[in-house]
Amino acid sequence: MLLGSTSAAYGTSCATRTAVTRGHDFIFQNKRYQVKANRPSGKPGSPVTLVAKPSNYDWDFLIWILYDRDYAIQEAWLWPVDQYRIMLGSKPRISPSDLRAGTRLLPPSAASNVAPSKPSPQAPTNCL
Repeated sequence: MLLGSTSAAYGTSCATRTAVTRGHDFIFQNKRYQVKANRPSGKPGSPVTLVAKPSNYDWDFLIWILYDRDYAIQEAWLWPVDQYRIMLGSKPRISPSDLRAGTRLLPPSAASNVAPSKPSPQAPTNCL
């Protein structure tokens, strides 16, 4: 939805995929998207400091989402695969500050009012 897709289109694009299918998570406007997300554990003083790297580059864009402990989106960032490979591909450790160098999809100032969306009844729940 951050890209402008509808729930129905998203559900259709990933109907044959599962959360562990290799490569991309969904297709939107003929581009393959991989999604990575983090949330803090909720323990005092436990912010997200490490972000998992993708295990392959079988995607066109990476979306990184930072949730709060209740799964409300705080930030969302977009990375084209070539830019990601050049800037972050060889780094042994990726942090949230590294990913904030991408294109902002959701600014932190607007995120405080964003609640996690519920899947629509017609959209399959096996994606992501």
